[in-house]
Amino acid sequence: MTLFVLYVLALLDGLLCGARVAMGRSAVIAKHRYYVRAQLRGAIGAQIISTISLAALILAELWSTHREALHADLEAAAGRMLSVFVPYAALVVGNILLRLIPSTDVRSATSVMMLGPLTALRPAVMIIGVFYGIWSTALWETRLLGLFVLALMLGLEFVLNARAARAQAREIDGLT
Repeated sequence: MTLFVLYVLALLDGLLCGARVAMGRSAVIAKHRYYVRAQLRGAIGAQIISTISLAALILAELWSTHREALHADLEAAAGRMLSVFVPYAALVVGNILLRLIPSTDVRSATSVMMLGPLTALRPAVMIIGVFYGIWSTALWETRLLGLFVLALMLGLEFVLNARAARAQAREIDGLT
C-alpha cells in the first residue's frame, strides 16, 4: 500500500510540476487549455518515471537472492519516506484548496506565503524524504532504488522546464 501512495504522490507532483513550469510563459489570454495540457505533460512524465521505477523494482526483486527481505526493506523505506512526503503534500494541496475561496487577497496570500516557498523547498523535501527513507535500510538494493527514483523525479521538472522554455521561444518568435 505504501508503494501505491508513493505512486499517487509522484503523479500529483508531476501534475503540479507541469502546471508550475507553464506559469507565466504564454501570452494567450484564455489559458485553461494551455494549463491543462501542461499538467497532462507533467502527469505523463511522472507516469513514465513511475513505469521505469517499477521496472527497476521488478528487476531488483527478480535478481535478488533475498526477495522477501528486499520487499520488507523497501516497504519500511517507503513508509519512512511517506512520513516526510505526506505532510508536505498535505500543505501543498491544502493551500491549493484555499485558492478556491473567491478572494484575490486569499489567492495572493497563498501564492506568496505558502505555494512559492513550498515550491522552492520541493527539491530539498524530496532529497530529505528519500535519504530519511533509505538511511536505515539493511540492503544496498533499497538504497540504490531510492536514489535512482530520486534522480528521475528531480529531473522531471528540469525536463518539463526545458520543454516549456522551447515552446515559449517558439511562441515569441511567432509574434515577432
